Amino acid sequence: MTTGLYFIANDHVYDLAIAFLNSIRIYEPLLPLCLIPYNDHSAQIVALANEYQFTVWQDRDTLRRCDAISKQFHGAVLGQYRKLAIWEGLYDQFAYIDVDTVLLNGIDIPLKMLDDFDFLTATSDLPAIRKYVWKDSLPPSAQAVDSKYAANTGILFSKREMLTMANIERKLDEALQLAPYMELKCAEQALLNYLIVTSGRRYSSLSRICRERNRKDIPQAVWSGDFDGDLLKRRLPALVLHWAGQWQGGEHLTSPVWRYFRHSRDDCR
Repeated sequence: MTTGLYFIANDHVYDLAIAFLNSIRIYEPLLPLCLIPYNDHSAQIVALANEYQFTVWQDRDTLRRCDAISKQFHGAVLGQYRKLAIWEGLYDQFAYIDVDTVLLNGIDIPLKMLDDFDFLTATSDLPAIRKYVWKDSLPPSAQAVDSKYAANTGILFSKREMLTMANIERKLDEALQLAPYMELKCAEQALLNYLIVTSGRRYSSLSRICRERNRKDIPQAVWSGDFDGDLLKRRLPALVLHWAGQWQGGEHLTSPVWRYFRHSRDDCR
């Protein structure tokens, strides 16, 4: 069984990608990685492939299909929708992690949990996340939607062909009917939540399993807005630290954790 990790980036997030890749290679030095270019402006990122030992996604047709889906929801191409391609990719089981993130632990525990689940996000079932997936106007008649689950899709674990492009495209008409009730400011997040909860597959999140099963060994995602600067005080192990919704304002630049990973290889260059 092949295992790997996908990430999306372009040259606009070059410094984020460096910190991200440094953290991956500290905690997962041998894990296969695959870059999915956010758009065609990715030459600087692609140039890092040898140093960080990652491949570059080659199936342009699948990426064009993802871009077409983005246009249906936004009227424009948002590279985040290329995340939908990962179920058509190289790896039998995989992680996907956004580049506004640094890894703080190995990913063996979440990957092992794929024995019991087909989709695992890092966090779900929190009111603070639901507002970034579903609007309060979502009608009760949308019974097929498990709106309680509402997950951040910046970190997820899954298996090949749990969602195929053909299946996604067949469900687009249904999804577009719910688009007025989706919070689309987070790009693909609402659609991906919809696809997961209506897939008929087994889904959960690391935070939900930790709460329901009292699993204190499961590493958790830490959002920078909740981070007090001291990982040693945490009662649960940390999987990642991420700046979702914050890096655009430069908050990561003041973080000693981010600066450590950004510059951890400077002396080697």
